[in-house]
Amino acid sequence: MYAITLYNTIAPRVIALLAGIAGVSVFLYGAFLLGAVSHTAARTSMEKETRTLSASVSTLEGEFLAETKALSRDRAVELGFVPPQDVATVYAGDGSLTLR
Repeated sequence: MYAITLYNTIAPRVIALLAGIAGVSVFLYGAFLLGAVSHTAARTSMEKETRTLSASVSTLEGEFLAETKALSRDRAVELGFVPPQDVATVYAGDGSLTLR
């Protein structure tokens, strides 16, 4: 009889505890999922902004070099540009000549 009384006392508390844990788990899952989606959207937006700014900087650099006419062979060497060592020319043919 004591076991049934103990079971009737503890069972509702255990069920309530498990329901509470399940509720908190569902809430945290939703919160983390929403956070992941928002971070992904923000990252996509930042990548687009980065591409836009990179293109803008490239355009401004080109305009600056065109206006100042500061790009010469000596300046290119200072910036790290080097002439290509081997130049190969590739011709497009009729397709009958293939590598085997």
